[in-house]
Amino acid sequence: MAKMYDKLIIPPLTENIVSCLSSIYKNEYIIDNMVEKIGKDIGLFNKILILANSQHYSQGKQTNDLKQAIVRIGIINLTLVLTSEYYNKYNNIEEIYFFNLKQFNLHSSCVSRFAFELCKILNISTMNDITLAAAFHDIGILARAIMHKDIMKNIIEKCKTDKVHFHKAEMDLNITSHEIIGADILSEWGMNQNIILLVKNHHTKENVRSSETYYLNKELCILELADILAHRISFSFKGYTRDVRVNMMLIDRLGISKEKVIELIKFVSHSMNEYGF
Repeated sequence: MAKMYDKLIIPPLTENIVSCLSSIYKNEYIIDNMVEKIGKDIGLFNKILILANSQHYSQGKQTNDLKQAIVRIGIINLTLVLTSEYYNKYNNIEEIYFFNLKQFNLHSSCVSRFAFELCKILNISTMNDITLAAAFHDIGILARAIMHKDIMKNIIEKCKTDKVHFHKAEMDLNITSHEIIGADILSEWGMNQNIILLVKNHHTKENVRSSETYYLNKELCILELADILAHRISFSFKGYTRDVRVNMMLIDRLGISKEKVIELIKFVSHSMNEYGF
């Protein structure tokens, strides 16, 4: 049992980003409303235009129209831009060995992209919940790096010395896991229960998950696979030890072929490079 901890609550998303993400995960978004909100943030506006005018999305036709740009890149890429914009608020965060904000943002965005594509393949109705949970699955790690740098340094030293991942290091040090911290943060932000439970259990093995997550079993399997695949293609911290073997039983339970996973890895790797990482 991990020791009790003082809750780590980091500043919430800006009002405009919260409003846009909220409408996305409720599947109630109206593009004109999102254009109005995003248009008030010049930096965000420009990032979306740059992506929309990239070779992958522009097809040789440039645009300065935000609505057209959002339609071009699609909702999943808009979600990635919005969450990335939040993480970039902490661009002065201290680098600790292999941990840095750029790689954290990179990993979070890649896991979200894999989760989205897996949901499309499997026709999952909770796609928006999984996509957002994936984008924020490790926010507890970021909170700890911001609020408790001494503890974060101990965790990272444990990761380096024992060649283990964050969650294992937290368990070995008998401290609250980043899953719990992340779930608390998203609860404070007003995220829905599906997203909170997915983040709270993203390292919990299927055979020991609680009954409250039974209805999210497939979603948790998708998040687990998305996380592994992001690490597998090196969209993670350099020098960080993590088992990147794909559990064949996991993809069998999801009903995805090995060939489809290989195809997906190639597609996401290419699309993330197009995204600008």
